[in-house]
Amino acid sequence: MFSTAQRIQEYSGFMTSVVLIMLAVISATSLIHEHMMVVPSASISIGQVDVHRRPRTGYNYRNQEYSSMYFDLEADLRPVFNWNTKQIFVYLTASYPGRPFANKVVLWDRIIQNKEDAKFSLHNESSAYEIYDVGGKFNERTATVRLEWNHQPFVGFLTYNKSPESTKFAFPSLE
Repeated sequence: MFSTAQRIQEYSGFMTSVVLIMLAVISATSLIHEHMMVVPSASISIGQVDVHRRPRTGYNYRNQEYSSMYFDLEADLRPVFNWNTKQIFVYLTASYPGRPFANKVVLWDRIIQNKEDAKFSLHNESSAYEIYDVGGKFNERTATVRLEWNHQPFVGFLTYNKSPESTKFAFPSLE
């Protein structure tokens, strides 16, 4: 009645449907776990903030203020990990007002691939990236520093979260 090719096609179609339903369930349970998890803890303190002026590279060679800083960071991101976690991309951001838009820059980042490395403590760590303002000067603005992370699952959607704890600092003036 049915040929072998039809039976193989029907079986593979059924198995594909089963696998897709399993992947959808895995993704949904991972999202539910993430919304029910305990909020990870993070403690940030800013140490020395350096601002210096040097010529910008590229098309415009006017002087530009650049800033780098030292910070202490203690974080425990173990609650973020579950059975569907491939890795977590963790980054420290600084947000400060600017003209015409607000600025948000990354100061430091790290990729965490296992739960054992998700609890870390950094002391007197230097920012990985220098930051600058598009207006050329920081003008003693106040910045808010916060720990954020991107949860990357094996199956499902990427999610972005941030720690409720933050700290503020003011850029020093050069003039």
